Amino acid sequence: MLDICYLISAYDPDFFKHNYKIKYVRHKDSREQYRKVTQNYIDEKSLFAYQEDQPNAVFKNIDYIISFVGLDGTKALFWSVFKVGQVTLTPSNSFFYELEEVKIFQDLKFRVVVEWGKATLRWHQYLNEHNKKQLIEVYPPGYIGNFPGYDNIILSFAQLERLVQNQDANKDWFYALSSISAVYLICDNSNGKQYIGSAYGNKGGLWKRWTDYVYTKHGGNKQLKTICEQNENQHLNFTFSILLILPKGMSSKEVCRYENLYKEKLGSRVYGLNSN
Repeated sequence: MLDICYLISAYDPDFFKHNYKIKYVRHKDSREQYRKVTQNYIDEKSLFAYQEDQPNAVFKNIDYIISFVGLDGTKALFWSVFKVGQVTLTPSNSFFYELEEVKIFQDLKFRVVVEWGKATLRWHQYLNEHNKKQLIEVYPPGYIGNFPGYDNIILSFAQLERLVQNQDANKDWFYALSSISAVYLICDNSNGKQYIGSAYGNKGGLWKRWTDYVYTKHGGNKQLKTICEQNENQHLNFTFSILLILPKGMSSKEVCRYENLYKEKLGSRVYGLNSN
């Protein structure tokens, strides 16, 4: 039975020849404040911050960590490999590790499922010849992870682009997003300004509307179009999430009523990116 080290060696034949001190890490946290971080692993920024800050010196004298997110039972989904750098003791007495992702393994990210083993409570374990993480499944290229549920969606533009361009590899996302109407939020992370829009109609639902953004960058919206024309990379600051899920058959008039309600609640006309 093949294990994760076989795949890592296929991408970097010399990785295990340097006698590095390596740990396997499996992130699955049941605590309320961290549960969504480890479940919604497509939000890599939050997951990375969670991994960097540790209450104990778990990565002391470690050269690399091979990180996973916990799935159901004793399964784990490969995330990436990280080089462990300097560690700093924070004011709250936690340990902040400088971690650098090893980019050569990008193609395997969130695609490889392994058997972690019975000792799932041991979320960090030394890599050695007696500790194998056997391969269970390899998802197709372009896969961005299991659909996390509507409330947990926070997609960067880059993630949305990868999702739309790899529809066959992410069929659960496609079916979920194309089956609803919705009021959605776009946040420009460079300045915090918000745009609220809606998707309705029987042809493609929210999937079709978000696909428009992938190919136009601005979706035809007045202010978004203006800022994208001023800066060709502005769209890379956009994150997409859902404010309200609505039945696909709801009339456009009713959907727009809910859209306008959220514009009023969040002030996106006065302080954000909505013009009407």
